[in-house]
Amino acid sequence: MRALVTGGGGRLGNVLVRRLLEKSQHVRVLQPGERPESLEGLDIDFVSGSVLDQSDVARAVDGMDVVYHLAAKIDLRPKKDPSMYPTNVEGTRNVVEACLSRGLRLVHTSSHHAVERAPLDEPLTEERPLALNEKCAYHRSKAIGETIVLAGCERGLDAVIVNPGSMIGPYDFEPSLIGAALIDMYFGRVPVLLDLLSDYVDVRDVAEGMIAAAEKGRRGERYFLTGDVVPILEMVSMYGELTGARVPTRALPLWFGWVLLPFALAGAAVTKKDPFITADMLRASVSNAVVSRDKATRELGYSVRPLRESLSDAVQWYRERGWLNA
Repeated sequence: MRALVTGGGGRLGNVLVRRLLEKSQHVRVLQPGERPESLEGLDIDFVSGSVLDQSDVARAVDGMDVVYHLAAKIDLRPKKDPSMYPTNVEGTRNVVEACLSRGLRLVHTSSHHAVERAPLDEPLTEERPLALNEKCAYHRSKAIGETIVLAGCERGLDAVIVNPGSMIGPYDFEPSLIGAALIDMYFGRVPVLLDLLSDYVDVRDVAEGMIAAAEKGRRGERYFLTGDVVPILEMVSMYGELTGARVPTRALPLWFGWVLLPFALAGAAVTKKDPFITADMLRASVSNAVVSRDKATRELGYSVRPLRESLSDAVQWYRERGWLNA
């Protein structure tokens, strides 16, 4: 099997590439710039290019059997990266057209927040409508990206959509937003928490679920590759046990974050640094009490490992990178 992974050097992409190689698949990666550290030493065909360039996409997909489209920009800041929307929307359109014209299988990576979450007291499932009016620009762009994939399916595209949850675990090279927050917490730079819920899933389990989606997923279907919904204090307490760090034991109600928001923005304007909290961060912190992965479990054989194992492996990774050194 010959697989192209767009954005293969990213948080999820490099883990997917590793798993594909373990399955003896030929892997090609389309990524802007030079080969990133996350892909060093891996036996891959690296193509420097952008999903925004149709010729780059055409060059990358030629000769492939399946395309895993992960290339995307995540930005929850007030002043967005101007390339976020084009990458998440027009980049997806370019990949869809390339796969459609060549009859390739496409696994498109979206987000579990690309669908409407309200009402929050009911389980979040794949049957929810797309969040096309979502105030968070990133989530809205992922919802729009899904409409492009689904429109392609109506034209004969062989595509399946996967919607990962909040990912933790090893091979977090940048680190990610969650990884950076955990590292800050270790050093006491997060004295106060907001009382929020989130589903946490091991990045390795998501990668495995994506491969299963390529093999078993039904065309035009969406699959949640999510984990267990865990209160923030439970997750933080577990992190403190694994690291020995002093962690917060109280959490303020989420609404207090909106009270703090103008002060965070004002402070950022003075320091010229990113604010410690943004409106999109607060919007992304709202979760249903239940995020169902039943469909992926039933149709793909998807399974997840315990949160403690994922968090322990993440801590080991941070230590190996030297990020938890005093």
